Amino acid sequence: MNRPKRLNEKLNLAYLKTSLTTSGHTGNQFIRFALVGGSGVFVNLAIYTGGIYLLHLHYLLAASLSFILAMTSNFILNLRWTFRTHDQGIKAIRDQYLRYFFVTINSYWINILILWILVDFWHWHKVLAQLVAILTTTVSNFLGSKLWAFRSRST
Repeated sequence: MNRPKRLNEKLNLAYLKTSLTTSGHTGNQFIRFALVGGSGVFVNLAIYTGGIYLLHLHYLLAASLSFILAMTSNFILNLRWTFRTHDQGIKAIRDQYLRYFFVTINSYWINILILWILVDFWHWHKVLAQLVAILTTTVSNFLGSKLWAFRSRST
């Protein structure tokens, strides 16, 4: 009976605040990763929607452009806030960006495949289909980012 009470105490606002301001624990990092991802979803959908409806781009081209810009935004936020790596210098950051790119490019291809199926075959709304495609790759992105892209080279 004490276990549910302790879990409930842990899941309060103070715990969430601590999770957002400390680094090193996987749960804390996942919370931050999810928040960064949320901002990335916003960037992605804003650029994707603008590309389709304002620039009249093909939805797959708009998805590619929005992916690149959201990926770069997420990289910067994850580097400085989520994983707080200690690698310094341009070369270290470049190497992390390349590793992050390889993690997210796999998600990109899955995203494009899901988007294509949902829009062309199932006739879903393009923006809703993009949101579903993004959400399907969150866990694999986190694991690849934590275990490879942002792993400290000193360990």
